[in-house]
Amino acid sequence: MPLLTGLYAEASVVPLLRPDVVASRRIVVAAPVDDAAAMQESLRRDVAEHPEEFVVFATEAGANQFMTEHRFSVETETSGRIMSRGVVGYWQGKTIVVLPWEPLKNFQ
Repeated sequence: MPLLTGLYAEASVVPLLRPDVVASRRIVVAAPVDDAAAMQESLRRDVAEHPEEFVVFATEAGANQFMTEHRFSVETETSGRIMSRGVVGYWQGKTIVVLPWEPLKNFQ
């Protein structure tokens, strides 16, 4: 599982076939960060540095469709703290994230 730099959270997952059973719990990262912009920037940096470790969607709808289509092999993230950072699940050793498109900044 990739490290989300600067974020502290406990992750838990459940198989889509048995949402009543928690599959595992583990500490994902070590340092607390409360700023939403910093958390999103951290996730963007992680995705840019390790793209092979992520399945990235610009919208939650896209991620949900992917997870439905792969329901037999996807584990859904259940921790609200992790989900609020953009991580929605895990598939084939990759982290499924929602990372909205960010427009280019005008540098004049």
